Amino acid sequence: MTDRDDLIQQIRVRYEEAGETLNERQRRHWAAAAAMELGRGGIAAVSRALRISPNTVKKGILEIIAGQKDTVSAEQTRVRRAGGGRKPRQQAVNPPPEAR
Repeated sequence: MTDRDDLIQQIRVRYEEAGETLNERQRRHWAAAAAMELGRGGIAAVSRALRISPNTVKKGILEIIAGQKDTVSAEQTRVRRAGGGRKPRQQAVNPPPEAR
């Protein structure tokens, strides 16, 4: 194994130790912190180790630099805004044409 492969394996082990209790934002910030700790080439190493997009790591770095918190208050349990996803069939914007 090369040094790079060892590094990627260490990142994977540290991430698994962090547990599955992290939400989406916390995972992004964890990956960003690990990449910043590594310095040059950190984004590539972390994205490869965790199999996430480098853009996700970059977004986390920008959020950390901007000072956004990775904690979620007791009232706010959602990470994403409401309203996304597929709409129910009754509310379809363009209902399918009737069979004639």
